[in-house]
Amino acid sequence: MFSRNIGTLDRDIRLVLTMVFGLISLFGQIFWLQVICGFLALIMFATAAFAVCPLYSLFGISTCKREQAKKRA
Repeated sequence: MFSRNIGTLDRDIRLVLTMVFGLISLFGQIFWLQVICGFLALIMFATAAFAVCPLYSLFGISTCKREQAKKRA
């Protein structure tokens, strides 16, 4: 359905953010902050796992070098 649009560096950053948001969600003291960080952790993990970001697709952005090379050819 969606083509891959997340590169390696972008995916690594998203995985680090997943860990940060996950830790805040697990050990945070403010409930609404825990919920928001948990939701963000899920979103970041899903986009990193599938290497697809729907917002990138919507705006025509791609950080994947292979996809950019295919578009140029």
